[in-house]
Amino acid sequence: MLDHEKFLSFPWELTPVGKIEQWPKQLHFLTNFLHSSKQPMFVLWGDSRAFIFNAAYQEIWGIHSLAQLGRPIDEVAAGIWQQMKPLVERVFDGQSFLESDFAITDIGGADVRYFDFSYTPIRDYDSDEIVAALCISTDVTNRVISAQRTREERAILDLTVQNVTEGVALVESDLSLVLWNEPFRIHFGYAPDEIRMGMNAVELMLKTAQRGDLGPGEPTAIVAALAHSIQTTESARLEIQRSNGQVLSLYRRSISGGRFLLMSQDVTDERRIARLKDELVSTVSHELRTPLTAISGALGMVAAGAAGPLPEKAERLIEIAQRNSERLTSLVNDLLDIDKLQSGKAKFNKQCLDLAEIVRTAAEQNQPYAERAGIEVRCDVPAAPLVAKVDRNRILQVLANLISNAVKFSPKGEQVLLRLRENADAARISVIDRGAGVSEEFRERLFHRFTQQDGTASRVQQGTGLGLAISKGIVEAHGGSIHLDTATTRGATFHVDLPLGE
Repeated sequence: MLDHEKFLSFPWELTPVGKIEQWPKQLHFLTNFLHSSKQPMFVLWGDSRAFIFNAAYQEIWGIHSLAQLGRPIDEVAAGIWQQMKPLVERVFDGQSFLESDFAITDIGGADVRYFDFSYTPIRDYDSDEIVAALCISTDVTNRVISAQRTREERAILDLTVQNVTEGVALVESDLSLVLWNEPFRIHFGYAPDEIRMGMNAVELMLKTAQRGDLGPGEPTAIVAALAHSIQTTESARLEIQRSNGQVLSLYRRSISGGRFLLMSQDVTDERRIARLKDELVSTVSHELRTPLTAISGALGMVAAGAAGPLPEKAERLIEIAQRNSERLTSLVNDLLDIDKLQSGKAKFNKQCLDLAEIVRTAAEQNQPYAERAGIEVRCDVPAAPLVAKVDRNRILQVLANLISNAVKFSPKGEQVLLRLRENADAARISVIDRGAGVSEEFRERLFHRFTQQDGTASRVQQGTGLGLAISKGIVEAHGGSIHLDTATTRGATFHVDLPLGE
């Protein structure tokens, strides 16, 4: 590696620079400056543009020989001289400048490296004539390659985004818009000139809020809350109804580098069909309730002997009819519950009650059903009261649904545990079983109506598929939440979180 001793002993007399003893003071000063610097740099000296470099420059290029030292730059540069020539001419014309991302093929021609070159003309002390050019070089290969990869990835992502039917937008951590596709623009009703790369997403959200598409309220306050949510949470789901009646389902997910993807889907038709279905189900349920009550009552009277003794076969048929009538009545009642919860017409008699007493009651009420399946229901509640403002019967209904499901899918001899704990400013009731658990693919539909994990016609465990949907509606009407603990590896654990009362 080039050091001061090797530099002084180099045969300069064989180069255009001449004997070192005859060098002007300015050249001595420049070479001393080169050797004292850890920054890769070189000097082009005199009319021959003699190439003089330092050890740092030699190291970044892996130059083992000093044969290039003092030679004219046009000979040293060889294949890239035509690229360098305009730069050398500019600096000897008196210009100082930075040449960024200059590409140079590595020794051996295998790789391309990139440099930032800062050129400065050096003037003679006396004549003010330009006698040399100082070039400070910085290897920026990693930066350039990283930027190239980012552009390539963005191009691939852009191509992918443009070929999906859902709306997609990519936003940087500073909320600047990187890319979007046409469905995204159409979903939000932006004109082509209203959306542009690099604009702040807050500007777009404000346009949306000012049109009333994000609901009632002061637009800037709505946007501030959304921006805060974006910057403080990993993901979120939201459904909005635009002022034109269009319904959009939105999903936001954080990705690497603090960026996030926003996906939009037009679900207007799906929601319209669901509303029509709800209206139909509600109408049918109300119409069925009265005749079902009459049928069930009549069957009960016949079974009790009101019509006289029945043959054995007739008794069996009446028993089957009565059991199915009860199932139909239960289904209709569930449908009516769902209808009331969705329409906000469900009535709740909320009182400040000790949740421990409610949990113990739920265990007692459901123990006979569990015992028939060979399952034990246990309680784990704190000694001190945990008070919440709840409708006692409604919470018992939720727990009955959860216990029933836990018993249905637990093998004989197992236990179902009801646990009550204080969790921050809420009370958490957990229903824990060691049964079959909930499959990964079913979890997204867990709280949907008419869904059951085993949907085959040969299903052993019977039910309406409405229990969890009703439970979710009841818990949310109490200002709480219900969810499946996805960290559970055996069986299923459902958590019901309810705000504590005074």
